[in-house]
Order: sequence, then C-alpha cells, then structure tokens
Amino acid sequence: MSADNFIINQWHAELQVFQQNFLLLKEQINAEPVHDLRVAIKKLRSYLNLYVILFKEKNFKDAFEKTKKLFSVLGRHRNIEISKQLLLSLTGNNKSILNSVFIYLQLLEEQVVPYCQQSLLQYEKTGLDELTTQIEQDIQTVDTEETKNKVKDIIISSLENVKHDLKHFEKKSHLIRKSLKDIFYWLKILPEEFVLTKSRIKIIDKILDQLGNIQDHEVMITNLRNYRKTILSNALVEFDLVKKIEDTATEKKDRFLKKAHKMTEELLSKIHKKNKSDESRLSAPGGS
Repeated sequence: MSADNFIINQWHAELQVFQQNFLLLKEQINAEPVHDLRVAIKKLRSYLNLYVILFKEKNFKDAFEKTKKLFSVLGRHRNIEISKQLLLSLTGNNKSILNSVFIYLQLLEEQVVPYCQQSLLQYEKTGLDELTTQIEQDIQTVDTEETKNKVKDIIISSLENVKHDLKHFEKKSHLIRKSLKDIFYWLKILPEEFVLTKSRIKIIDKILDQLGNIQDHEVMITNLRNYRKTILSNALVEFDLVKKIEDTATEKKDRFLKKAHKMTEELLSKIHKKNKSDESRLSAPGGS
C-alpha cells in the first residue's frame, strides 16, 4: 500500500490543469485554454476508465456526467477553431478567397461562446471531488507494484481489442482512436519501457495524430457543407469553390485513414511477434 501511487498522482496533476484553465475560461473564452481543459478532461476520463477496470467499479458515470457535458459544449468552440485553421491551410492562407465562409464560421463561434460561458458558470465540481475521494480511498488498499503489472495486462488486452477492430478500421476508426488514446495515456503514467519501447509509444502518438486529423477534417467538411447548402445558391461561383474544398478535404481525410490503418497494422504485428517471442523464451527450459 502506498500514498504515492502513480494513478492518483496523475489524477491530481490533471485536476490542477483542469482548475487552472477552468478559471481562465471563466474570465474569457479562448482557444488555447479550451484545448488544454478538454485534454485534461480526456486524461481524467482515461484514468477513470482504468480505475473502473482495476476495481471493477460501475457506478461513476453520473459523477463524471457534468464534466463530460462541459467537455462536449467546449468542443463546439474547438471544432469551429479547427475548421478555421484547416480552411486557411487548404486555401493557402489566403483568407480573401473565401471571406464569407470565415464570416460564417465567426458568426457560429459567436453564437457558441454564450453556451460555453453558461456551462462554465453552471458547472459544479462536486462530482470530480467525489471521484477523487473514492479513488484515493481505494488506491490506498492496493500494492503499487502489483497495480503496475495489472495495468500492463490491461494495456496488452486493450491492444488485442484494437487488433480485432482492424478488420473494420474505417467504420471503427473513432472507437480505435478512443482505445489507443486510453492506451497512450496509461503507458505515459507507467515507468519507461515497462510495457512498450519509447519508439513504439511514439508510433502510437503518431497514429493518434493521423486519427485526430480525420476527425478534424470531418468537422470542417460538415461545417462547409452546411454553409454551402443553407447559405449559397448553386448558381454562385463560390458554391463550386466550397464544394471543391470539401472534395479536397475528403481526399486528405481518406489518405490519413489509409496511413493510420497501415501504421496501426504494422505496430500491432510487431508487438504481437515480440509478445510471442517473450512467451517462447519464458516457456523454454531455463527461461526466466
């Protein structure tokens, strides 16, 4: 038993990041603290998922629900910011080409801001406080080294689940991203190379970048399509221009998907071979 447990340490670290950015956003809605707060919530959710598996707890969805809702509302702001950034990159940073689209996105963002402010004002941290107390109490009852080995087993099992989902990669890419994100966060709180080498953890990070690009492009395509179909007449030149950008973004998204699929397939094949090799070595006479 140890008060210095790696899971609770990381939980507290992300609570601090959450609180810092929460206070910044209550003062003013800005892209950077929105992003940082949402990343902190993702990590807290991931550690909570790990805790639920370790302790076979099932009654904490309600306690995290308000935090999950805040994550979702702030995500609307984040999605518009991402759309603006991607649109600039696809138009060669020439904002004048599609000035009306940027005005449309800016108006959407201005409509989203009051919802974000309202959610921040209404948010109550009691659920997170309850979770923190419960996790702290349960963590004190387990051996840290034993917990590390259990987390290792959970990661290996989760990687096998991802391998199974590879058969339907395009359909399940969002689910695979969520699983790999959990695996990545769990790997980062363990000692270096406790489960995977640093190079393979970096590959997971790169795969997550590719999968994140897919989601970002999907969001931008949806925003552009809504703008084109609700605002523009199909007789306008701009209608065809926006449609062309949608098509370009779709092609890029498909390339990200193929690359992520290939990278994931190659990584899991190498991990599988390494695990099989380790099993053979350990089962051989004199293995240790």
